[in-house]
Amino acid sequence: MRLRAGIYTYPWDLATEGHDLALGRIADAGLTAVNLACAYHAGKFLLPHNPRHRVYFAEDGALYFRPDLAKYGRIQPRVSALVTDDGDPLTDLDRARRAGGLDLVAWIVCMHNSWLGERYPDCAAHDAFGDPIVHSLCPAHPDVRAYLVALVGDLVSRAEVAAVELEAPGYMRFVHGFHHEVIGIPLDPMQEVLLGLSFNPAELERARAAGIDGEGLRRRVMDLLTEAWRAGRPLEGADGPTREAQRLIDDPEFVAYARLREDVVISLVAELRDTVHASSPSTEIRLFAPLGRREHDGVTYAGLADVADAALAGYASSDAEAVLAATELREQMGGKRVYGRLRAIAPDAVDPAQVPRRVAAWRQAGVDGVNFYNYGLMTLPMLHAIGEALRGKG
Repeated sequence: MRLRAGIYTYPWDLATEGHDLALGRIADAGLTAVNLACAYHAGKFLLPHNPRHRVYFAEDGALYFRPDLAKYGRIQPRVSALVTDDGDPLTDLDRARRAGGLDLVAWIVCMHNSWLGERYPDCAAHDAFGDPIVHSLCPAHPDVRAYLVALVGDLVSRAEVAAVELEAPGYMRFVHGFHHEVIGIPLDPMQEVLLGLSFNPAELERARAAGIDGEGLRRRVMDLLTEAWRAGRPLEGADGPTREAQRLIDDPEFVAYARLREDVVISLVAELRDTVHASSPSTEIRLFAPLGRREHDGVTYAGLADVADAALAGYASSDAEAVLAATELREQMGGKRVYGRLRAIAPDAVDPAQVPRRVAAWRQAGVDGVNFYNYGLMTLPMLHAIGEALRGKG
C-alpha cells in the first residue's frame, strides 16, 4: 500500500519557483500531498533553491488565501501581500495540484500570531503579572475562538481540502524564540511552566464559573516567582521542584485550573472540527501531537482521539524514538490515523542518508503516512532522498 506522504510548503516558494517546477519535483519524489501554510507567523528563512530569494522574511500572522471579511468578527485577519487581484496561494495551488494528482492539505498555525496579539492585546495570553504575551493568542477568549472558527470555515469553502492540520491550537510556552528574546536570569523548568500559565480575564471568568479561585492562584504564582527572583534561587533542581513549588502544583486549585485549560483547548478543537465537517465532511482534521505521554499546549494524549480525526506525531530525534512515539500515539488514537513527521533540514537531518532510515522506522511503527518539513528549506539532494525512501530504496 502506498504511504501517504505530504510536504510542508510555503506559499512564497510556490510563487517564485512556479507551480509547474515545484509541484513537478514534489510529485516526482513520490509525495502525495502539498501541506500549504495557509495561516502562518513571521520568520527569517534561508531558501537554498529558490530562484529569487535566498533569504526571505515572512509577513507576521498572515492568511494566504482571500478571506471573506464579512465572516470575521472583531478580530480581522491580516491578508498576505501574495493575495492579489489575480489570485491567491490557496486557490492557485488547488487548481495547479490537480494535474499531478496531489492532495491539498491546509496547514494552519492557530495561537502563534504576534501581529494579532499586538493589535488585540486583550486577546493574548496574560502572565501572572498581567502582562500580555503577544506571541500567543488566548484560546479561552471568545473573540479568538470566533476568529479561528471563521478562518477554518472560510478556508474549506474556497478549495478542495483533503485535510486541515492544526498547529498550536492551545497555549504556547513562555520561552519561544521571539525576535531578540533576552532573558537575563536562569529559568528552570518550573519557572518556565509558571511563566507560561495564562490568566487572561477570559480564563479567570471561566474559573469563577467553575468554582475555581483563579485570581488567588494567579497571585500565588506571581508571589512565588517574585520571591524566587528576589532571592536568586530556583524553583526546580536536579531532584525536582522545590517544596514551595511542589506545594503549589499539588494544590487542588492548581490541578483544577490546569484541567480547565485543557478543556478550553479540546472544546475549541472540537468546534473547529465541527465547523470544517459541516461544509466539508470528508476533510480530515489532524492535530499536532507531542512526543511521549505528556501535556503539550493544553492537550493531553487522552483528549486527542475525542477531537481529531488523526494525529501528527512530533519530530523524532532518533529512529527508536520515532517507533516508540508512533506506537504510543496509535494506541491513544484508538484506530484513527497517525502520521509521522520528519524535519528534513539541519540540525535534525544533515545527511540525506538519514531520511530512508527514519521513514523505515515510521513504517515499522505502522503509521498511515509521513509529513516532511519543509520544501523550500531543504536542499534538492534531501528531496531526492525523500523520493528514494518512499520508493523503499536507500
